[in-house]
Amino acid sequence: MSEALGLEVVAEGVETTAHRAFLVEHGCQFCQGYLLGRPVPIATWEAAHLDAPALPTTP
Repeated sequence: MSEALGLEVVAEGVETTAHRAFLVEHGCQFCQGYLLGRPVPIATWEAAHLDAPALPTTP
């Protein structure tokens, strides 16, 4: 339904590779959850990400 409406969906609570595989197999493009990372305090996240070098872009 989201595809037909032109919407992007984020699956929350993805905890295992089996969850992720099922979602990918069914067309879900984005996910978040413990599989990808545990919650951290904002200061910890900022220190790890805001001072990191930018990722290269594809031409």
